[in-house]
Amino acid sequence: MTQEISTARRDANAKLKLMETFGATSFDRPYFAEICDNPLTGAFRKKAVVHAGIEGTAVPQEVTANVWQTLSKTQRRGKTSAYIHIPFCSTHCLYCGFFANPAQKDKMQAYAKALVRELEGDRDLDLVQSYPVNAVYLGGGTPTALESSDLKRVLDTVRRCLPLANDCEITVEGRISDLSQEKIQACIDGGANRFSIGVQTFDTGIRTGLGRVAGRETTMERLSDLKQTNHAAIIIDLIFGLPDQTMETWEKDIDSFLDLELDGVDLYQLIRFPGGSLDKAARSGRFKTLADQTQRALMFEAGVNRMARARYQRLSISHWGRKFRERNRYNLAMKEKTDCLAYGSGAGGTVNGHLVFLNGNLDAYLETAGKTKPVARIMTPSPHADLIALISGSLELGHMDLRSAGSRLGLDLETIFSPLTEQWERAGLITREQGWITLTLAGQFWQTNLAQGMIDYYKQPSST
Repeated sequence: MTQEISTARRDANAKLKLMETFGATSFDRPYFAEICDNPLTGAFRKKAVVHAGIEGTAVPQEVTANVWQTLSKTQRRGKTSAYIHIPFCSTHCLYCGFFANPAQKDKMQAYAKALVRELEGDRDLDLVQSYPVNAVYLGGGTPTALESSDLKRVLDTVRRCLPLANDCEITVEGRISDLSQEKIQACIDGGANRFSIGVQTFDTGIRTGLGRVAGRETTMERLSDLKQTNHAAIIIDLIFGLPDQTMETWEKDIDSFLDLELDGVDLYQLIRFPGGSLDKAARSGRFKTLADQTQRALMFEAGVNRMARARYQRLSISHWGRKFRERNRYNLAMKEKTDCLAYGSGAGGTVNGHLVFLNGNLDAYLETAGKTKPVARIMTPSPHADLIALISGSLELGHMDLRSAGSRLGLDLETIFSPLTEQWERAGLITREQGWITLTLAGQFWQTNLAQGMIDYYKQPSST
């Protein structure tokens, strides 16, 4: 699963993480940046959070089922996505912190049937049928680990049970080693119009070290074959800061993507999960090099500049599209914290501001799917949910209209945030003009710090 989607599905105490990450600074509050010669590398000591504004209050376990029943009878009236979780992988990649289940054929076949039962069981809910669904994302795990027939069955059920908008974006996430012609055709026949492939790097040596099966030549060939179907947008993920990855190999990865002329790319920073396999390997001295924060910042800069020279359209801080086929709807909707219907073991979604997490225990899910919604936990919205969504969604695009957003919320956000935005402007992270703030290149790199900083700054007693 991509870094962006996998971590978005985990609950987090965002403020606590922010405070722990920053520690003591030369300022009274952790939201402010350091004034330095190069804000790209020195504005903050490290990233505060992976995703900003993930918070809420847990519903007591004994009333979780009742709260879900109430939510299931509500009606949606806004932009909506659906997330279908496939929690299987054939290998456990070194950098991944969310491996759940090995790809065992009998388990996956049983899971596909259970997923169909869950979708069918929710089909007639007011929550499901009240408004069109604009984007569907089959993520994981590795959706393409499923057999071709099961992929087709799940996609057919999605189209049968969900009220998809006419222009609905339907994404299947996958990995190169699974991409047989049969599976590609099954996805296309099932209505998929977008493939998101976790390439991470084209370098064979680095791929092998990460636990990726296919080498550079196979990766390039299969992506080219996938492109030739001409039925769907083809998107890949590339990660900077990987073990033993140099600036030269990173730039070569981007050039390889550009040579293929695919529809879109995500350029993500490596997430090193404390205590994870990558972290343990790094501490043991397994790698010759592992980029530090400064080197990752420079890799980010190189990626942005290279994509700009190639004239790709920037759709978000980390995502670019070629011409007009790529829309990036699902990922942007997640940043905007709009409604997301969740299906599958370990899936997470949002219903009227409530975060909903489904049971991640595979055996329990297989037993209950179709009989009752396997909700494990619900978190009620933050009292500042509307503002959090505006900040998260806006800064993901690299700018925010404080004047307009404040007008919608009945708040003078320009005045409220002025001490913060004035300091960030002096630090070289943003520019300000007529109520707008726009992130500089350095601000783009530190975007999650800025978003979380705005959220936490607003919540301090003196800000309002």
